[in-house]
Amino acid sequence: MKTREICAALLCSVILLGTAGCGLNPASGSQNQNGSASATGSGQPQGSAAGSASDPSVPTGGLEEEVKHHPIPEGDKYMAITFDDGPTGNQGGRTDRLLDGLNARGVHATFFLCGYRIKDFNSMAKRYLDEGHEVGNHTMDHVRLDCEVSDGGLKQVGSNNDLIASYTGEKPTVMRPTGGAYNDKVIASMKQLGMPIILWNLDTLDWKYRDASNVRARIIEHAEDGAIVLSHDLYESTVEGVLSAIDELQAQGYAFVTVSELAQIKGVTLEPGEVYTDFTYETLHPEPEPTEPTGPEHTEKAQPKQSNA
Repeated sequence: MKTREICAALLCSVILLGTAGCGLNPASGSQNQNGSASATGSGQPQGSAAGSASDPSVPTGGLEEEVKHHPIPEGDKYMAITFDDGPTGNQGGRTDRLLDGLNARGVHATFFLCGYRIKDFNSMAKRYLDEGHEVGNHTMDHVRLDCEVSDGGLKQVGSNNDLIASYTGEKPTVMRPTGGAYNDKVIASMKQLGMPIILWNLDTLDWKYRDASNVRARIIEHAEDGAIVLSHDLYESTVEGVLSAIDELQAQGYAFVTVSELAQIKGVTLEPGEVYTDFTYETLHPEPEPTEPTGPEHTEKAQPKQSNA
């Protein structure tokens, strides 16, 4: 009997050890920074991304917890849909219903959360990561980091990282400054926190028009491979418009992934403190700027004409 008990114990140990995953950081890459929230970056890929979205993460609930796999959605072209300023509502609320719609369509998205809102609306917090989405940081109090704080957002973003982790189980690895505004101090602070700055190149203007058909039209008309879409899970019109646009674009061969997954697909490694607007071909492979000819002939032609005035 003792021999059987020992064998059974050893077998259980092997099974338990087999459930533990090996954590990998999300893929990421580098690009030149720019000063406009809507401008397109001009950086070259800095290296291939490590890992994949299907790699398991270390479970937070102990060895007994089942490791979840979230393969990257497949498509002919890829876009990242992002949602700022949430969450909105608790169970059955706007963000919860948006998550239902995304899950039904096999879509991964990135949610840039505000700390003051997740304090009130957090019943769906575990759903983000459980359903393959990415959680980003949009400051604790939705303040402008370039002019309303003196530390470039170090406390605003750092404290929100801890708060978000307390609800979701993981700290965000990407951030978006309020209004897309940043300066050298913000860049330095995000470098210190180890966070890339994610902007966008396709604005739904959902905050301005609050019309589902307009949201849908803007996404479809400006869709392109590698685009990052800005929207907000604050409005019912956004939920309706975004889901409708996704249906149309999926039929055209698009897949929707998180920002970090999109960077990985495009072979970019996201770097702390770097600014990214999109991962389109034009951004990743910019045409070289024409250089002015030099030499005596050019110098002579370039001489200004003399004026008698």
